[in-house]
Parts: sequence; C-alpha cells; structure tokens
Amino acid sequence: MGDTSLSSHVHDHGVRTVDGKPAKLFAFSRLTSDRFTIDRHAKTITFVGVVRLVVTSALDEMIYDLTTSLLKEKRITLNGRQLTVRQARMQAYSGTVTQTQVRCLSPITVYRTLTQSNGRKFTQYYKPGTDEFNMLLRQNLAFKSRALGHDATIEDIELEITPVVAGAMRERILLFHGSPIHAWEGDFRIQGTARELELAWNAGLGAKGSAGFGVVEVFAQGR
Repeated sequence: MGDTSLSSHVHDHGVRTVDGKPAKLFAFSRLTSDRFTIDRHAKTITFVGVVRLVVTSALDEMIYDLTTSLLKEKRITLNGRQLTVRQARMQAYSGTVTQTQVRCLSPITVYRTLTQSNGRKFTQYYKPGTDEFNMLLRQNLAFKSRALGHDATIEDIELEITPVVAGAMRERILLFHGSPIHAWEGDFRIQGTARELELAWNAGLGAKGSAGFGVVEVFAQGR
C-alpha cells in the first residue's frame, strides 16, 4: 500500500469498536495457480506461471490504495521472489439476494477460548453445520458491523451457513505463529440479509481474516 499510515492503521490497529476491541476488516485468499507442484516431503508448493491472490476489505480506501499501488509498482517481492504484476483490479459486491452459494478461497474458522478445571485456557474450534458454528459466525459479523458504525448485536444478525455437501467439506489445520488453527473449506449455502452477505463477502466470514481466512466467492445465487 502506498499510504503507509493507512496500511499501518488497518493492519496493526484495525478499527476500534464501541467495546474497545480492534476489527481488522480485511481478509485474503490462498495463492492459486493453474500450474503447481507439491513436494510433500519438503512441505512446499511450487507455483509455475501466473499466481492469483484475492484481498477483500470492508474499507473501500484500503482496496483502492492497494490496487493503485500494485499497478504503479509493477513488481513486488513475495517470500523472497520477484513477481511482475500483470493485473490488479477492483470488484464490488453485486449481490442483492438473501441467499446464495459460496466457495471458499481460504478456509473459515470460528472458535471460543475456554478455561479448563485446572485454570489453563485452550481454544475450542467448531465445525460448519453446528449451532455453535453459526452462532459464532453471527457474533463475528455483528462485531464487524459495529466497527463500521452500525448498532448491531448478535440478535440482529440472521446469517447462517450450511455445507452444500457435508461429506465434501475439508478440515484444514494450519500453523499461524506456531499455533494450530482448525478451519474448514468447501462449498456452502449462505443465508441472511443482503447487507449481511455483502459484509461477509467484503470483510471475510468468521475469525482471523487478517491471517488469511474466510474469503469466499459466489458461484450461485438464490433469491
């Protein structure tokens, strides 16, 4: 991003909600490519040719700054590799429906921090299709909505997702700063108000969007 003060604010501090917690309000997908090889022994993926990355945000100024900066720079460094920017484009959410089907571009995670009987804390992750998963999804979306200035509680949010095919879901266990995160990817039916679906598409579904979780693309729309 060209505006370093904006990038620092968005990434390091986020937008403060009325309860004082920061909301990052952005997410990003996995890297994708039509050609790649996987070395399971070395635990590496080698991409060949064009790679793609999707970045989403509920903050229009962040996406505008990122897109224009990429086009101006023309080359970026990613994990020590020099890449040429072939294209960077902005896309606005165009849906007006209250139910749709989405495909994960990065896995979705929700969780609670619980305390054991011995006083030690642990993180409990939840699976899509359960009541706890949808409740935490609504809680997270209400939190993001408050960060944008809307007076929203979990009771105001109608969002709910279910797997299109439960057996086709895939659990991903990913390390982030040395800690395992349990997340899920696949195709999901999502239902809620049009504004909720737009916010979920922009800010990411679930928790840890700024760590690369919760980006989805729409592949079928209902009414």
